[in-house]
Amino acid sequence: MKFYLLSLFIVIQFGTFGQTITGRIFDEATGESLDYVNIRVVGKNIGGISAKGGEFSIDVSKTQKNDTLKFSYIGYETFSLVFGKEDLVSRHIIKLKPKSTELNEVTIVTKNEFHQLGIQKVDRKYTGWGDFESLKGRIRGLLIEGAECPVKVKSLSFRINHNEWDSVAFRINFLKVENGRPSETILDKNIFVVTSKKHKWVNIDLNDQNIILCNTVIATLEWVDAWGKIGEYSNMLTLSLGKDGGYTFSQEAGQEFGSLLFDKNSLAIYIEVYGD
Repeated sequence: MKFYLLSLFIVIQFGTFGQTITGRIFDEATGESLDYVNIRVVGKNIGGISAKGGEFSIDVSKTQKNDTLKFSYIGYETFSLVFGKEDLVSRHIIKLKPKSTELNEVTIVTKNEFHQLGIQKVDRKYTGWGDFESLKGRIRGLLIEGAECPVKVKSLSFRINHNEWDSVAFRINFLKVENGRPSETILDKNIFVVTSKKHKWVNIDLNDQNIILCNTVIATLEWVDAWGKIGEYSNMLTLSLGKDGGYTFSQEAGQEFGSLLFDKNSLAIYIEVYGD
C-alpha cells in the first residue's frame, strides 16, 4: 500500500508537466487581443508564438517544476509564468502591459537621395521553412553595416524564392549589436507584412515608421502566419540567399536567443536609407 501511494504521488507530480498550456493574450490597457506574441521557456528551446487573435497552445511536457514561461512582444513589458506557482491545468488569460517609452529627440535631415545597404544580388540557393505548425516563429536575418549615425530607414526588401501558400505574414525587426552579439530590438512596436508573392522581391515602405539607425544593425524576418490550402505534407516557403557573404542571423522557433555566424551565401535582404 505504501509503495502504491508513493507511485501515485510521483505520477501526479510529473503528470503536471506532461501537458499543454493554453490561453489567450490581451493588451492590458485596451483589452484588445495581441497577435503573434513570442512565448518561450527560459533557458530551453521550447515555445512558439500565439496565433492571430492571441490564442496560444504550448507543449510543456519536457519542462520542470521551477521553469519559467516568458511572453514577450515588441512595445510591451515581458510577462512570466513560473510553473511551480501556477495552475497549469486551467486556461490562462495573459495581459501584457504596454511599455512607457521616453522618446529622445533626434534631428534627422531627410534628403531626396537614398542608398541601399545589404545584399541585392541573388543566388540560386535558399533558406526557409517547412511545416508551418512546428516552424512558425523561425527567424532569419542579416547583419547590415555602413549606416550613418543617425540615419532614417526608407524601406526594406527581401526576396521570396518559392511560396506555395496563398499568402504569408512576416514580422520585421531590427536588432542592436552589442559586443558582436545580437541584442534587443530598436523598435517600439511590431511591424507585420502580408504578401501573396510567389517568386519575387517584396518591398516594404517603412518611411512612416520613423526607424532611426546608427552604424550596425541586424534586419530580421520572422514567419508568423500563412493562409491557403495545405498540401499532402505541408507547403514550402523559402527565401533567396545572396551571392555575397555576410553575417547571417538565425533563431529557431522556440529558441530564446539567436546566433550570428558568417555565411558565404547570406540572406538576400537590404534596406534603403536616406543620405548621399
